[in-house]
Amino acid sequence: MPFRAVSGHLRIVDLLKRSIAGGTLPPSLIFGGPAGGGKRAMAIAVAQTLNCTDSGFGIRDSGLDPNSGFDACGKCASCTRIERGVHPDVLLVEPGDSGAIKIEQIRDVIERAAYRPFEGRRRVVIIDDADTIVAGAQNALLKTLEEPPPASVFILLTTRPDLLWRPCDRGASV
Repeated sequence: MPFRAVSGHLRIVDLLKRSIAGGTLPPSLIFGGPAGGGKRAMAIAVAQTLNCTDSGFGIRDSGLDPNSGFDACGKCASCTRIERGVHPDVLLVEPGDSGAIKIEQIRDVIERAAYRPFEGRRRVVIIDDADTIVAGAQNALLKTLEEPPPASVFILLTTRPDLLWRPCDRGASV
């Protein structure tokens, strides 16, 4: 789903497109909002734009105007594989049967994100329902987000951003 297929959110779409085109996209993003608001579609659009083989992204001297209609094609092999959820460089983490994202899932994705992309330009990690990450896994992920791997982008999707990195009981307070 390229950016042009995302309904609404025009200001955010424009900001993301300019950030990608200008090479200034932050390594970590949080998309927060109500359920059904298009957070996953926006994350897929970012992943496609970063890894599209027909968009010309990644060529430094291409004369790409950051204000242009820069977007993924949505038709190349990379875009269609991302849309189907089978691209090796786009990792999707979702809560398991218990309704929580466990530390094993986070450790696995952190390890995979540390490697260079297999066939795309950037490795994109999409963590759906990020507010369900257990405390130990939050700590492991936070360390990675503080010092992200150079070719990876982490996108956290949540309906409850206030629950991300909630304080943990670490003993007596000062």
